[in-house]
Amino acid sequence: MLVDERYERRCGWSSSAAKLAYLTPFVLGALKKAAREERVTTWREMGERTGQRELARLTHQDRLTVLESLEKKSSPDTPLWSAVLAATGTHEALRLHRDLAEHLQRQVPNDDAELLTQVTAECALLRRQW
Repeated sequence: MLVDERYERRCGWSSSAAKLAYLTPFVLGALKKAAREERVTTWREMGERTGQRELARLTHQDRLTVLESLEKKSSPDTPLWSAVLAATGTHEALRLHRDLAEHLQRQVPNDDAELLTQVTAECALLRRQW
C-alpha cells in the first residue's frame, strides 16, 4: 500500500495508480532540478521541495513504479534520472536504481562501490543537459 488508508481518504485518492501518476511529474521535475543544481536528492527532500510530502512515504514498489513511468520513454543509451537518487549512496537508493535498471533491461554493476561510481558519472552526464 502506498500510504496509510487514513491519509488516502484525507487526500481523496481513489486508487494507488492515480496517485502515482499524479506524483510522477513532480518527481521528474525534482530530479531535473537537482541535476541542474549539481546535487543529489532523496525522496524526503523531493517531497519537501515540491510540497508533495507523501513522496517520503512511498513504498519501494511505488517508488519503482513512479520511476518506471518517468523513464519509459528514455533511450537505452541515456542515463536514468534515478541516478540523482542513487548517487546518495544509501543501500535503499542503490537497490531501487538496480531494480529499475533490471525492469528496463539495463546492465548495472552488482558491487555497490562500482554502482556508485557509475551513477556519479551518470549524474555528470545529466548535468551537461543544462
